[in-house]
Amino acid sequence: MSSVKGPNAMLSEQVSHSTEGRRPELCGPGRSRLSCAERRALQAAALSVAGFCVYGFANGSPSTVGYVSSVICIGAAIVWLRRAALPSPLAAGLAIAAIATLAGGLINVGQNVLFNASIGPYSKTAGTHLLQYDHLAHAYVSFVVAFACWVMLAAPHAGSDNRGVLVLLAVVAGLGLGALNEMVEFLATLAHHGGHVGGYRNTGWDLFCNFIGAGAAGLVIARSQARAS
Repeated sequence: MSSVKGPNAMLSEQVSHSTEGRRPELCGPGRSRLSCAERRALQAAALSVAGFCVYGFANGSPSTVGYVSSVICIGAAIVWLRRAALPSPLAAGLAIAAIATLAGGLINVGQNVLFNASIGPYSKTAGTHLLQYDHLAHAYVSFVVAFACWVMLAAPHAGSDNRGVLVLLAVVAGLGLGALNEMVEFLATLAHHGGHVGGYRNTGWDLFCNFIGAGAAGLVIARSQARAS
């Protein structure tokens, strides 16, 4: 029988270890030092912010300030909330989420931005392409953000009697941040006369993909906690 662990098992172990190892560190007022994985993730995010900022202004993208500011604000919030070292996969996942968001809003593909790029057929009933970068990015970012909410806010307080409620709250927090991102995108696009707003269907699909991503994170967290107990 093979002893090689799959990605789900590795992820479950990371969640379990983060839950058990964070309680003592949260008792004190200070924060633990950045781990090697966190430093690499922070450097990657900072370089991407700087690079996309230059790229956006060089190409005259009106959404540059909005996207760069939102990523910086979310990054600052994570740094403020963080008390113990984040699991390595989560640190890397957050950096990738920042890059995916900046790329989606600022890289031009044809006459539109990467968020609206798609492959495969278009569904008239759904009002969208079945495989669109926007959908995948929203689901992925919500997945990672829900995990971050669990690790930083819920896991340190999780016990056998309230674990399910805290998993649900982490998922809801991820959905709330996704909805806040939609509001920021909407206001940013209105500031330059509604370019790339996308309409009612686009917003609805964004929120639906947020739900898929955050819900998937909740299922993985709940499963990992059940195995750990």
